Amino acid sequence: MPRKYADRRRRAFVVALQESDAHWGALFGDEVFYDLNYSDLFTRMWLARDRAFTKTELYGFMPKVSHRTAVKYVQTAIERGLLSECIDSEDRRRRRITMAPALIKTIEDFLDASLQTFEARAVFR
Repeated sequence: MPRKYADRRRRAFVVALQESDAHWGALFGDEVFYDLNYSDLFTRMWLARDRAFTKTELYGFMPKVSHRTAVKYVQTAIERGLLSECIDSEDRRRRRITMAPALIKTIEDFLDASLQTFEARAVFR
């Protein structure tokens, strides 16, 4: 059973969450990426940003959408330059996907701004 919090803390959390969401939208500036599935994809990639992924691995980072939709999402991110695609040096039939440096910076800016927002709202205290 989760711990119960005062409504004051709950409100602070909701406001911080809304501010964080708004910051995500402002950073990407394109409503296409204002989607929780992109948030799942990009933040999960960020957690392992030092490695390259197969497209199949990336589809698994978006568990709330169909495989077909995940394929479209990944392709859109590649076409918009957020993800980089290159030939796998070990198996030239495969492609590997990494985060573009600009996307890494954007995600880190988002995380820093979100942490600042949650700290300012005293959500962590």
